[in-house]
Amino acid sequence: MRYPLPRSSRRVLSGRAAALALALTPLLAARAPAASPVPLGTAESFALLAGSTITNTGPTTITGDIGLCCTGLATPGFGSVAQPAGARYIGPGTVAASAHSDLDIAYENAAGQAVTNTAPVDLSLAGTPANPLRPGVYQSTARGALQINTGLTLDFQGNPDAVFIFQGSTLTTAAGAGGSVKIVNGGATPSACNVYWQLADATQGVTLGANSAFMGTTMALGASVLGTGATVQGRILTRRSKAVTLDSNTITRSSCAAPGPSSGATPGGSTPGATGAGPPAAAPPGTARLSGPRRPVSRTFTVAVTGRAIQSVVYYIDGRRVDKVRATPGRRKFKLTIDPRKQSGRVHRVTARVTFSAPSQTPTRRLRLTYRRVSAVPRAPRFAG
Repeated sequence: MRYPLPRSSRRVLSGRAAALALALTPLLAARAPAASPVPLGTAESFALLAGSTITNTGPTTITGDIGLCCTGLATPGFGSVAQPAGARYIGPGTVAASAHSDLDIAYENAAGQAVTNTAPVDLSLAGTPANPLRPGVYQSTARGALQINTGLTLDFQGNPDAVFIFQGSTLTTAAGAGGSVKIVNGGATPSACNVYWQLADATQGVTLGANSAFMGTTMALGASVLGTGATVQGRILTRRSKAVTLDSNTITRSSCAAPGPSSGATPGGSTPGATGAGPPAAAPPGTARLSGPRRPVSRTFTVAVTGRAIQSVVYYIDGRRVDKVRATPGRRKFKLTIDPRKQSGRVHRVTARVTFSAPSQTPTRRLRLTYRRVSAVPRAPRFAG
């Protein structure tokens, strides 16, 4: 027979349970998956990427590559855009097209990372100077709008490699300091390279207030509008068919790593050109080719990078890193086995990031292929008569 506990005992147990829950909260929070850097691929070198039109008013300065692809292709007011460093790629046959393909992957990667915190619509209320936001994946309530009205402070906690990802439908910032983003405790390189904004509204994605100071890489389905005098330390990346509107802005591409070799186009040019002298005969340039299935797949299959002077191959599936294959003496084939039965029935993308043993002669390359997963057709039973 069970006897009920006295009320005083129940209060003691309840208090102990509450204390235990509070004690466990930091431990449970520590186990939450951390945000990981979003793989931008060929979009990484771009400070500005648009899908249809780039409209500019007044003197604008953009440091980094500028890309425009793939419809409309209009650039009114572009004559007053200064570009101290970087190249311009305009048209569906340029690097801008592959950058858009990689932006598709990056967008899905950011959208798919596990949420660690639910954020209010006005991020200023959560990230104050006295109580700044810490690294993690922040999702606006029901993936709705995001705003910055009285400033946003991000605390990197002394780790320059920490990552912030914000998931929402739109992003709107106030004018001046009220719409600005500030980084504290950024470590040796307090950079905006690891701050990402994934915005899902198909009409209007980014609206930055006049004279605000914004930080991070925006990946928007909708159009992007930068108010008069707004500055960006990061990237404004806008997906296919959408426009970007500028007005006397400054956009500086941020990078945590040292910049790689030039992509080949000259500043202000619209098509890439050849750069550099040929490699010495004793060290021929590296080569790489990615091969895989040519028809829909239903069972385990293999993709492979084949070439010479390859140091390593990092594989991604739909923007998520899955394996790294390093070189061994005499190795010329770098394989990855994929089981499509664990994936959804749609088109998937494999990206291979190939690093060569002589990077000064052969820069890192990204190779891509797609495959479609289909259900296996059951075999008809055999009957013995």
